[in-house]
Amino acid sequence: MISRMLSGPAFLLDANRVNANGKLPAMNQLEKWHADGVIRLKFPEHAQSEAEASGNARRTRKAREYLIPQTYITTDEERERLQKIERIIFGDAPLSPQDKNDALNVFNAHKCFGILVTADGALVNAADRLRDELRAVVVMSDESAVEQVRKRIRVRDKMARADAAREGCPLPDWVGQD
Repeated sequence: MISRMLSGPAFLLDANRVNANGKLPAMNQLEKWHADGVIRLKFPEHAQSEAEASGNARRTRKAREYLIPQTYITTDEERERLQKIERIIFGDAPLSPQDKNDALNVFNAHKCFGILVTADGALVNAADRLRDELRAVVVMSDESAVEQVRKRIRVRDKMARADAAREGCPLPDWVGQD
């Protein structure tokens, strides 16, 4: 039988998507799906550090609710990939500490086969080029993530209905509910 958890990439959250006050509708939906076991949300270490640096206890607590993938860059290939990400997003301009964190968050998403969910204009604007040059979707807005998950849920539910009909099993209670 089909699992409620969608197959596919996890969503890694940028620090600007910490929804500490629950006022971001798309993030509210992603968080609900995470709590319901439909998708996985993670919070990369550099985004976590940024959230903690804000000094906002509520933001820090919220950010710590998720797994925190660590960014280990251990090979020449990985160092080259990070430099490529930096060039795609920022060109040849000198990088601020924030720019370096952004690039590390994109690197982390790519390395763990995830998608970085962000509202950062530079990252969202570079999403198509990152996808084309890294050969993977690695950056999107929270609204785009919700659209993608809804499409995947429709496919999953269709498969669950077909499986239940073919096998003569009851339909899982979550079909049509997510």
